[in-house]
Amino acid sequence: MKSQVLADFIADFTPGEGVQAEQELVAFTETATPGGWILSVDGSSSIKGSGLGLVLESPQGDILEQSIHCGFHATNNEAEYEALIAGLDLAKSLNVKVIKVRSDSQLVVRQVNGTYEARDQRMSAYLNKVKQLQSTFDEFSIEQIPRSENTRADALANLGSTTTNNSKSVPIIHLMSPSIQESEIVAPVDNGRSWIEPIFNYLKADILPDDRADARKIKAKAAKFCIMYGKLYKKSFTGPYLRCVTPREAYDVLKSLHHEECENHSGARSLSNRAITARYYWPTMRIDSQNHVKSCDKCQRFAPISHLPPGMLNSISAPWPFMKWGMDIVGKLPAAPGGVVYMLVLTDYFTKWVEVGAYQQVCDIEVCNFIWKNIICRFGVPKEIVTDNGSQFISYDFKNFCDKYAIKLSFSTPRYPQANGQAESTNKTIVNTLKKRLEAKKSQWAEKLPEILWSYRTTPRRSTGETPFSLVYGSEAVIPIETRLSTARSENPDEEQNNLELSFELDHLDERRDHAALRTQSYQQQVARHCNKKVNVRVFRLHDWVLRRVFQNTREEGTGKLGPTWEGPYQITDVVGRGAYKLKGLDDRELHNSWNTIHLKQYHF
Repeated sequence: MKSQVLADFIADFTPGEGVQAEQELVAFTETATPGGWILSVDGSSSIKGSGLGLVLESPQGDILEQSIHCGFHATNNEAEYEALIAGLDLAKSLNVKVIKVRSDSQLVVRQVNGTYEARDQRMSAYLNKVKQLQSTFDEFSIEQIPRSENTRADALANLGSTTTNNSKSVPIIHLMSPSIQESEIVAPVDNGRSWIEPIFNYLKADILPDDRADARKIKAKAAKFCIMYGKLYKKSFTGPYLRCVTPREAYDVLKSLHHEECENHSGARSLSNRAITARYYWPTMRIDSQNHVKSCDKCQRFAPISHLPPGMLNSISAPWPFMKWGMDIVGKLPAAPGGVVYMLVLTDYFTKWVEVGAYQQVCDIEVCNFIWKNIICRFGVPKEIVTDNGSQFISYDFKNFCDKYAIKLSFSTPRYPQANGQAESTNKTIVNTLKKRLEAKKSQWAEKLPEILWSYRTTPRRSTGETPFSLVYGSEAVIPIETRLSTARSENPDEEQNNLELSFELDHLDERRDHAALRTQSYQQQVARHCNKKVNVRVFRLHDWVLRRVFQNTREEGTGKLGPTWEGPYQITDVVGRGAYKLKGLDDRELHNSWNTIHLKQYHF
């Protein structure tokens, strides 16, 4: 009898497996010191089920092992990600700051390192989850190891994949849902009284608030409601009664209509109307629908592209001739004699003077030689050249050439030719003139190029009111028609008087240039007023998250018209100015060049 009582006493006061494990974990955390921790992870997926294995080793050599059974089906890659996420969660709970992860999954390691791109939607969601956990550590690294060096984690994963546990030393933890599955905790929480309670209490028990104004408001509202089967319903103009729901229930309704069984990803207005059609009601239906659609990842990625300008027009001008040139390449054109198919075009921002060269191919050496012969040797060294991000212009040799002559090289944002508007405007004028001049003889464009340039240089430009020739040389050029049909200045010219008039023109050249600069500013203001009428302002701040427009070279193969319109998200790391931003991806890698606002869209988590 005494032995039985003693046995019962020991059984009652012996901690269970869960309590004992918790005590060991607390002791393990308290004895841990800062340093580099090593986390070995592995995932296993079989017909029996999916399991995860974790081996966490402290700097002192203490080892914590976990075997996890997944209560859901997971592929091999998903199991590997689940193991990594579970291991990082464990390390985070132990306040680990420096961690080195080892895994035998090539896909997971290279996606986390940024070598591979996560194209699958679920893999992308898992990668985003890992990146969020990665940011909680001061130092994080991950490496791929052979399977033979990951045997302990592999054994724990195989143990977790079975439905029965025959191990007495390693208890199996059960994971009931994927880590990337949205938790119900994110739904609105009913803190305090629901909007339903005051109306329900008044209709059922004639209970009103003490405040007279609130009581009067409840009475007025209650006329539109009734109680049926113990639930509050609202009288509807569109049909039967509408079931009144709490904020948490409203979230479930929107989630079901927009994402789950009835998924169609409609707009906010359609979503709120659909909720009414489903016979539900709550006071903030439209606002909640707008917020729900705004934060939907699919709706954001497949949203249409707005073609309205995102900001006020920024005009670029130069204070004196030949200070700033815009440079661009036009092509490919029909092959002309000599095999030339490209035009290199430079335009002076002040006088609108144009220099053009025809080439078989435009490399950095051709650009350097053209600028030396046609710009520097004729008009002097410019202060600045504005160009796009072509390989010829961002090459090491061309940058060295500009540095040699102290020429500032300014690059426009990618995929935004309007940033180099002067060059684009000149290109359009030259190409349109070539089209009309050549007609069917397209291969003669290189031969006609001098005539086109002569016509361009001797035609008054709308922005300045002067011809480029007159702003450069101080007088108008004699055009061919004047030799056949004489004018006052070409008939019986007095050479002495002509030289005197030319001298006067040169004396007044500065005044003409000042007047041309004023006219240019006035013209730019007129254009800005017209363009700014359609502006839909989009301004981002540092650390904002944005989506970037999908281009032809970044579009996923095989998607065609069914592919997403936007990609990302990316975080803004620097505000360059004038609607240009520097971006970095979820892998913390900076994107080359800055990107204009017109290609960006706010991302809502």
